[in-house]
Amino acid sequence: MKTLLKLLILAVLLSACAPAVTDQPEPPAAASYPNPSYPNPSYPNPADDSAADLTPAQQAALALLSQTLNLPVAQLTLVSTEAVTWSNGCLDVERPGTMCTQAVVEGYRIILEADGREYEVRTNETGSMAVIASGMDAGLPIESLLIRQLAENLGLKEADVSVVSNEAVEFPDTCLGVAMQDVMCAQVITPGRIVVLEADGVQYEYHVSDDGRLIQPATLALTWSRDGGIAGFCDRLTVFLSGEVYGSSCKSTTEGKMSTIAALLSRDEMSQFQAWLSEYGSLTLDASDPVGVSDRMSLTLTLYGRGSATPLKNDETELFTWAQALYQKLYE
Repeated sequence: MKTLLKLLILAVLLSACAPAVTDQPEPPAAASYPNPSYPNPSYPNPADDSAADLTPAQQAALALLSQTLNLPVAQLTLVSTEAVTWSNGCLDVERPGTMCTQAVVEGYRIILEADGREYEVRTNETGSMAVIASGMDAGLPIESLLIRQLAENLGLKEADVSVVSNEAVEFPDTCLGVAMQDVMCAQVITPGRIVVLEADGVQYEYHVSDDGRLIQPATLALTWSRDGGIAGFCDRLTVFLSGEVYGSSCKSTTEGKMSTIAALLSRDEMSQFQAWLSEYGSLTLDASDPVGVSDRMSLTLTLYGRGSATPLKNDETELFTWAQALYQKLYE
């Protein structure tokens, strides 16, 4: 009996010494830094004390430049960050095939340094938008950007696009030597490069300024214009072989000046357009009203095709309808 009593006392003492069991909260989920403009970004490690002090905009800028230069974030240096109000949705940086919303965007001008060279990256406040505004040279980084752009335009893999040539030139104007209908260019010598890419046996030419801020497709594929008529049209459409589209109209501004909007052909539009370019040769079509008609409307289309066929009348109508629909899409 005494032995049993001793064992009971010992069990009570041991249970009194055991630590109390309480509900433990689940560990927090890993931090994420969404940036829909640039998938799979290599953001700085949030566990790093220096990285933890960075804003989302700074993190986005570092991620973008890291991807573009193919350098680890650790090899990039944050030089400065300045709050800026950008005048449009492109953060005041024009790129081929980009249509800009005309609304102010609060954001930042972020200066980064890599290998002794400074780069300006512009972002919005949250870092969900980021674009390199200056600092890119005309070497591999620019080629990589152009390859990526062309591959996306054509629905190809980047490996399917190759660089044919990359030559230094001096362009005669700020349009980088690419003339578009009713687009005024300052006659200023602009140093830059001509980069020629190739995909599926077809070559595509781009003109690039030395600082990388101006990138202009240069292989013209179609022009369309509409003037006059009762409505007083003054519309222009330019489509480049690489899929970039530029539309302009003097009616889009109160001062009566031409205003240009840029966009990209959709996948279906690109497929149809390439089929026409492969089938037809170079041709100019005129569907204008006869001379002498009151409120005469002028309607013309030029296609720079690679084929040899001549379109039938209904084919010509289809080309005009396609171009007009594309133009109206820009100004919806």
